[in-house]
Parts: sequence; C-alpha cells; structure tokens
Amino acid sequence: MAAGNSVMDEIREQHKKMKDKSLKEKFLYFWEYYRVATLVTLVIVFFVGNLIYTIATAKDSVLYAVLVNGYTDMDTEAYMEGFNEYAQINTKKYSTLLEPNFTLSQDSTDGYAIANIQKFAAQVAAKELDVMVADPDTFEQYVDNGYLGDLEEFISEETLSSFSGRLLYADIPDDGTSEEVPVGIEISGCAFLEESGAYAGQDEVYFGVLINSENGDNAEKFLQYIFQEH
Repeated sequence: MAAGNSVMDEIREQHKKMKDKSLKEKFLYFWEYYRVATLVTLVIVFFVGNLIYTIATAKDSVLYAVLVNGYTDMDTEAYMEGFNEYAQINTKKYSTLLEPNFTLSQDSTDGYAIANIQKFAAQVAAKELDVMVADPDTFEQYVDNGYLGDLEEFISEETLSSFSGRLLYADIPDDGTSEEVPVGIEISGCAFLEESGAYAGQDEVYFGVLINSENGDNAEKFLQYIFQEH
C-alpha cells in the first residue's frame, strides 16, 4: 500500500491497474495475490458445510446390539432392515445397528484386546449400547462387573415368562440388594444363530440388556425377532 493511502484508495488504485488488462492477465493477477485467501475460504466453507450437513442428517439410535466373541459373515445390515420393518422403526429419523464379530478377552494383554475392552466400556458409559450377545464365560464376566441389567426393568413380564426355562439369574453388584434377578436369556438354537452361524459349536449363548440402556422396548422386540424364521 502506498504511504498515506487508505485501504479504499489502494483498492481503487488496483482497479485502475486492472481496468485495461486482458481476462488472462486479470486471472493471473488474482491468482498471484488472492489464491491463498481464496483456498483457505473454500476449505472453511467445505468443512463448515459438511459439519452442518452431518448434524442435520444425524439419526438417533434406538437399538445398538453387539455380538461378542461370535463370528459371522451374515449381512447384518440387511438383517436389521428386516428388524426395522418388524419393529416399525421410522428409519428417516432413527437408526438401528447390529455389530458382529466384536472380540472381548479379559485374559489377553495385546493392544487390540485392550483397545476393545476400553471401547466397549466407553460405549456403555455413553449409553450407546443396548443389547449384548455373548458366550457364557464372557457374559458372566460382564454380569459380575455390573454391565448387565435386571431384565425385568427392560422386558415385559409376559415375554420373560415365555423364556422362564432359559433365564440366567445373578446378584447385580452395587444395586443395594443381594437378591438375584434375571440378567440373561439363553438363546442357543434361535433362528438368528442358526442362520448366522455366529456361535457355531457353542452349547450356550446369552442375550442381555446393558444396565443403562434407554431402549428396553426395542431390546424386547429384538429378542422376539431373533427367534423368528426369515
């Protein structure tokens, strides 16, 4: 900027210089002096726009189920589409997820195992998870650690009574009582496990609801759904 000139004087001066220039010369001038500011502005606009879009289109989760220590190559996304129809989930507003092949091992000290344990604990603390399906040893470990809730608080008496011979009872830690309550349902032989082969070779597989789940009604519908043939 020339000494003594205001910003507006400088702008007018630059406009005069460009007045008789060719389109190419104007572009080269613009690129030389304004490209950095323009690129920065475009990047900011892109990220802000993407953030706004992500927030605007985000869906609230109404069921998040995880298969622990069971492997399947089933298309779980397609399976949950069927569940959404069964449970009459408004998929324009809400989402459901069945996460397969999630490994939890309390005995392993490798980085992957530790990371999964931490991830699971964080998801439970954030009230993201609703349903846990697992092998007996893992399920009982998480019962003992206070992760699984009293099924009577999430599932109707009528539905629980239909599984009366399959219920696992335990004393939930730190609940102020020594009473044993139903915390798991043995589901081996259900249609879903037969179809998915997720726990092939396991004599027992347990279904439970995380202690702080806010989607007990859909957890109950999911329990009913996995016993149906498709």
